[in-house]
Amino acid sequence: MRTESVAVTEVGLGDVVADPAGTGLWRRVRELRFGRAPRRDGSGREWTYYAFVGPLVDPAATAEVIGNQPRIDRFVFREDECVTRAVTDVA
Repeated sequence: MRTESVAVTEVGLGDVVADPAGTGLWRRVRELRFGRAPRRDGSGREWTYYAFVGPLVDPAATAEVIGNQPRIDRFVFREDECVTRAVTDVA
C-alpha cells in the first residue's frame, strides 16, 4: 500500500485516511465536516478543524469495511495538519 501526505483541504469523499493519533486505524470518508474550536493555548483564538466521517477500513485490502457492522465515526484534523491518505493504484 502506498500513502501520500496531503493538506486537509485536499481530502475528498471516498478517500481512505489514517488516524491523526497514529493508532494504525483508517477510515473511508463518507462525509466531510468542518467548524471552529478554541485553541488550547489560553490565547482566546480559534482554529478551523476538519472532520472526516466514515467507517473503519483495511487500506491494504482495497479499503474494505472491517467487520459486519462498520463503526461510523470521525477523525478530526486541525487546519494546519497534513493527512495521510492511501493511494489507489490505477492500472
